[in-house]
Amino acid sequence: MKRRRICLPSMAGGSVWSSIPGDLLEHISGHLSSDADLLHIHQVCAHWRACTSPPAACRPWIMAHSTSWSRSRAPGDPDYSLWLPRRVLQRRVEIGGPPPAGLRYCCGASRGWLALVDGAPTRLVLWEPASGAEVPLPCLSPVARVFLSGDPLASAGWMAIASQSIGGHAHRPFFWRPGDAAWSSLREQPIAGIVSVAFHGERVYYLEARRVVVAYDLNLGTARPPAFVGIRNVGWLVNRLCRCERLIHVVRGAHLVTCAGELLLVVLRRGPALRRGGRPPRSSCGPSFCSSFAEVYRPEWRSQGTLELGERVTDLGENSLFLGGGESFALSAKEFPAIKRNHVYCVAPDWNYSLKGDRTLPGWAFVFDLGSDTLKEIPYPKDLRDDGTNWWPYSWFCLRSPLMKKQQQ
Repeated sequence: MKRRRICLPSMAGGSVWSSIPGDLLEHISGHLSSDADLLHIHQVCAHWRACTSPPAACRPWIMAHSTSWSRSRAPGDPDYSLWLPRRVLQRRVEIGGPPPAGLRYCCGASRGWLALVDGAPTRLVLWEPASGAEVPLPCLSPVARVFLSGDPLASAGWMAIASQSIGGHAHRPFFWRPGDAAWSSLREQPIAGIVSVAFHGERVYYLEARRVVVAYDLNLGTARPPAFVGIRNVGWLVNRLCRCERLIHVVRGAHLVTCAGELLLVVLRRGPALRRGGRPPRSSCGPSFCSSFAEVYRPEWRSQGTLELGERVTDLGENSLFLGGGESFALSAKEFPAIKRNHVYCVAPDWNYSLKGDRTLPGWAFVFDLGSDTLKEIPYPKDLRDDGTNWWPYSWFCLRSPLMKKQQQ
């Protein structure tokens, strides 16, 4: 939905701008939802700059977790951190007030909310850092990941989807609606862990680690449980996309994400390997060489319950995609000036993306330009490598509203 824009009439000498009371300007800026609007209002004139402030840290941010080899921290310190996705001068983002007491661990970053648990775990709480709002949920032990169909403060009939670890690499999906006393099983058969979840229309789609897509009708606004729609193993579909004659570009990962009202499937690749009996090309790639590290498709769920990849997407317009181990989402470069349009941003936990046979990317994040087919790295912060902190990049996080300096005090 397009945001309404307020246009003030122009006046000779621009006196209308400086005559607006400062407290009104401050009040208006506090209700702006995009980083771009805050930057624009701050740049109008000297009076407006004095009464408003730009975002303290433009969104979105990389979320990282500690590891078993991380340096020990003080008791009670959060087990997660947020970072600006810069290629140079990387720094940590402080989001203001402390999280709810005792909830050190994060098991989900969705819709601008963090799903936090204690060490047992015996408590599971959704926490919105900007406002400090909390939504307690029944505890699901042990909970692996939590996803939200909508913003609990703004969406009617929202639902939470969670995966529970049941031993080894096996998980079981659950759902919860506001007012439910406990989580309900979404599927009794164990799965191999949820890689990504996408809410599109009245359905939820989740992608398992074995690249199996499962779809359910949410039945939002009713007392009926989600209804199974279909299941499809897309592993063989994405594996056959590379048709290079001599090389095969291994599929490293896949993600489901919604963008501009569409459901998209993103296929991520790593460096080329020789096909059996093949020889590497003598020179640079020929026309049959598959060079894309990220390919975007519009999956089509047929009435028979089958899923096809559909057409390939090479232009996302003003939008870009953010992929990771948690929620994947799309943002508009018009509203988030820190990002570039038509790009795929992805954190790279323990991934090894080869650009060429003799070069690999370090493990923090990468940015792929869908238009030019070029890949750039966001290197692991040098300070973290040197001091033994060893934060592990896991997902992306976008606060519901711009982060202001007063929220960091």
